[in-house]
Amino acid sequence: MEEVLTACLAYRGADGLFPDVLDEPGAFREANTAQLLGYAALTGVAGGWLSRSWYDVGADLLAAAARSVDAYGRVTGVSGAPDFERPGTSPEAQACHLLGHAALRRAGAALSAG
Repeated sequence: MEEVLTACLAYRGADGLFPDVLDEPGAFREANTAQLLGYAALTGVAGGWLSRSWYDVGADLLAAAARSVDAYGRVTGVSGAPDFERPGTSPEAQACHLLGHAALRRAGAALSAG
């Protein structure tokens, strides 16, 4: 997993987000990849199969995506439902937001316990 995370992070922009199509710099910027990679990093830290250094990376990825949450709590600027071809919102992005923040809490608890 560390190899995959490291490879994906190479495509991260200054805003902390990624192109919709990872290896296409001209694709629109979207927040869900940051949420998914943050979830993976933090789940690895919580599970003990990634080093604690990934906690900061995962937390930073979630923070970058959180800047796309609107006043209604919707994650915006993600591949939008129903066709995922342009920026918008989606139930999938909302689920990833919740999963990412649950992983952040689990990883934090694991680090404080250990």
